[in-house]
Formats: sequence, structure tokens, C-alpha cells
Amino acid sequence: MMIEASAIGSIALQLLIEGKKFTVHSIFEKGLNIVDDNGELIFLGTNENGTFPFGILLNPQTKQTVKASIEIGDTFIVHNKHLSHNRFDITFHHTKVLPLHTDFESANINKLKENMQQISFESYENTDFELKYASALIQKLKDSSEKLEDDFRYFIGRGQGLTPTGDDILVGILYGHFINPFIAPNHLETLEKLLKEPLTTIVSQRFLTCAIEGLFSSKITNLQYDASLESLNSLIEVGSSSGKDTLYGICMALNKE
Repeated sequence: MMIEASAIGSIALQLLIEGKKFTVHSIFEKGLNIVDDNGELIFLGTNENGTFPFGILLNPQTKQTVKASIEIGDTFIVHNKHLSHNRFDITFHHTKVLPLHTDFESANINKLKENMQQISFESYENTDFELKYASALIQKLKDSSEKLEDDFRYFIGRGQGLTPTGDDILVGILYGHFINPFIAPNHLETLEKLLKEPLTTIVSQRFLTCAIEGLFSSKITNLQYDASLESLNSLIEVGSSSGKDTLYGICMALNKE
């Protein structure tokens, strides 16, 4: 059976090298993750949570067909511009490449800050991520003389799920940095170095390594073009809490003064 991908992210395309093997890492409602022998991850699924630079977009019917035919541990091989499973092939030969939205200067920061005031983040109080911890990290990130390895270790991997809360908050902080720069370069280097250690899930590691490079999901980068409350709520709807965790990080970063 031949399946045509709807679109593909630029990072995913770079990883699809002839002869490379991928293994099914995780399967969930909206798609699945596959990893190569180096731990590089590609998401295959629908765009309900947005699109990703490391993603291969499938329409809902195709996603269901794929999910019904695979199990965790199954193998895919890249062959002739196809991602081949023993029951089907996913072709990406003529698939459009998803754009990378890195025009961060387009963001209406004042409007974002104004609309974020309408969203309550009280649920983070009396947790590991209450305001005092997030604010302390934000302040240190501005100062190149600070040593942040312990602070990063506090956040990385803390929480439950494929993308723990601490990681999602860091992704949000990094997005806030790209639309309104404030993080000293040496701190980005420290974070990048730490992510080479097994401190969090492989899925979260992928999101964070992309975020350091200024690459985010479309649900996040959409805020550059639409700062409405509706757009913020669309991000909040991602995952069980990932979207709101990310927005909390963005809010902390934009209200750092």
C-alpha cells in the first residue's frame, strides 16, 4: 500500500537519508514518533497540535490507517524517497516542505502581553513551577555572569508525560526570547550542552533542541501573526497541559521587566 504524506518539515526531510532505519518509539491519538539509531526523532501525524519542523503531516484517514498497521518497536527503512514499513510505504518524493516561520520581529508583543493578562496562571502556584522559580530563572538568563546549570537541571525533565512541564515552560521562555531577545548567549550554550545528557524524554529533547535554534511548532509561531485571545487559547488546547505550560513560559519571558 502506498501512502502520500501531506507535507514534511525541513528537519524531518534532512533525516530521511537513503537506507536509514527508524524504529516506532511511541503511538498516541494524534500520531506516532519514530527515532533513528542516533535518537533523532520524527513525528508522523495530523496537525491538530500544529505542524513541526521535525514532522511528517498525514491527513486524519491516513493517520488511522498507519496506526492500525503498526506497533511500538516496528521498523521503517528509507528507500527511494519512501519511508517503508513491511505493510505500507509513505512517500515524500513530491511532498511540500513546511515553511519555517522565523520572522519573529512580526510579533505584536504589546498585544500578546495584553491578552495574556486575561489568562490565569494561578494553577502554577504551590507547585514546582510557581512564579518565584520561573521569575528567578528569567532574571538569571539576562545576566551572562550567572551560572545556570543547576537552574536548568531543575526544570529539564521535571513533570510527567512525553513533554514534562518544566521542558514546555523552557520552550515558552525560548520563544519569548526570540520575539524579544534577552537571554545571554552563554546560557543558550549551557542549555544545549545539558540536552546531550539523558535528562528528559526523547520527545521533549527534540522540542528543546529545536527551540534553541529558533524552531517552534506552528501553534507557537502563529502568535507572531495573530496575537488574539483566540490564538492563545488555541495553543492552550495542545496536549493535556503542554500548551498552557508553554504559554506560561512565554508570559514569564515577555513580562520579565
